[in-house]
Amino acid sequence: MTGLYIHIPFCRQKCRYCDFISFTGCEDKADIYLDALSRESEMYKGEKIDTIFVGGGTPSNLDDRQIRRVTELCFDVFDVAADYEFTMEANPGTLNDRKITAMLEGGVNRISVGVQSFNDLELKTIGRIHSAEVAYNTIWNLKNMGFSNISIDIMTALPNQTYETLKNTLDVAVSLPVKHISAYSLIIEDNTPLGREYENGMLKLPDDDEDRAMYEYTVNVLREHGLKQYEISNFAKMGFECRHNIKYWTAEQYIGLGVAAHSYTNNIRFYNTSDLNKYIDGKYKRESIKLTDSDKVSEFIITGLRMNKGISELEFRRRFGADIKDIYGKAIEKFIKLSLLKYENGRYFLTIKGINLSNSILCEFV
Repeated sequence: MTGLYIHIPFCRQKCRYCDFISFTGCEDKADIYLDALSRESEMYKGEKIDTIFVGGGTPSNLDDRQIRRVTELCFDVFDVAADYEFTMEANPGTLNDRKITAMLEGGVNRISVGVQSFNDLELKTIGRIHSAEVAYNTIWNLKNMGFSNISIDIMTALPNQTYETLKNTLDVAVSLPVKHISAYSLIIEDNTPLGREYENGMLKLPDDDEDRAMYEYTVNVLREHGLKQYEISNFAKMGFECRHNIKYWTAEQYIGLGVAAHSYTNNIRFYNTSDLNKYIDGKYKRESIKLTDSDKVSEFIITGLRMNKGISELEFRRRFGADIKDIYGKAIEKFIKLSLLKYENGRYFLTIKGINLSNSILCEFV
């Protein structure tokens, strides 16, 4: 079935590394934004979906009444499968019991909490609004109030991060009642406060070797605590992989609602305007990209290799009517010889060494 993504673009404060489409100081527009969401959703009335992901921005920046509006929209407009997965993102600094109750009563059965670090100095440096203690208490409160499927985000290669602070963050993370952890290396984006500090030589970051070592350390710690890596940056207890995100990595269809939201249906990618006021006025201005056969092959390889199970040569032949080696034989042979790619039981997948160099490897399949 199709997946549904809903973008909530409001934040209390913009993180210092963030270049996502999000807005601060616009909470007074939340209700009319939800009106616009409702109007856009009617174009998909009755569409069958089995995963829902409400992201941002900060969805938990909405109040409990507005959260109920979002959850009601999903079930009123769409034909939701009985075994659905419904994820909502949240920030520890914006949650309270009323909001959590609204999520649970509205059918949200998976929550993804942006923790990033359990070190207060690191949190302050990257512009998070919560403390380590607030994040820790939030996770336990979510568990005690009824959430059994909790995911958290953590980041590595942060400014001034050391192995000691990373170890502490991981130790705390695995002590919590979470079923899923997303672990990302910080990416310095242009036109962000951290990006400008980096350009001016004001930011101390781990070098590439330290970054890779921190990543490998993270993978090993999470594996030792029963969180199996299933994608480059994602780890889960058995059966708790994020079904919605897997749709992105396996080229399944999804609908995106909201400002700047992306969709992929019938081999066409399209996305909405990133102008909040235009979106509210119903001027979605959808830009579309029809994928060529070559595009579809490249995307299948690039997204498939992000997952630990890799790419099935039989599935490739079924989808594209060709042998993967006839198209990418030279690249595959080169990466296998360099121990960056491995072939086993009819599947190609990145080695640990290959994961560390994944950006360079995946570029060769474009």
